[in-house]
Amino acid sequence: MANPFDGLDPDAVLEQLRRQAEDLETKAAQLRTELTNATAKATSPDGAVTVTLSPTGALQNITFTAAASKVPPEKLGPLVMRTVQAAQLTVSERVSASLTDQFGGTETMDFITQFMPKPQPPPTRRAHDEDEDGAILRKRKGGRPQSGPDNGGGLLR
Repeated sequence: MANPFDGLDPDAVLEQLRRQAEDLETKAAQLRTELTNATAKATSPDGAVTVTLSPTGALQNITFTAAASKVPPEKLGPLVMRTVQAAQLTVSERVSASLTDQFGGTETMDFITQFMPKPQPPPTRRAHDEDEDGAILRKRKGGRPQSGPDNGGGLLR
């Protein structure tokens, strides 16, 4: 049986291993910096809510502007959640971009990205008189919904 190390220069092998180790150390430092800087800030379309998320998607900060006072209380929570989801998508994209150089196309990358939020299709534009759950309100003079025999103002009459 032949010696697999015959003909190898030990100094050359050590030099090659040293260069590989330095390269890995440089890549690790770069990845650490990119991941640390992968925070995301998102603002709602009306400017009422701004959120900042860490690279892990944890909420770091939330601020409200005066525009938030014009948002009905029952719609403020969903507005905050949509804004957080937009920031989460940005964080996911930044983290994925950072990891792609090192792990792109591998099972490791697939494993990591399976936990990240996926882009959602843009919401469809609702009709002018449609409320948050998609029900259409029938309005009468004075701006209040009509009430029918069911006393609930439902659409079935």
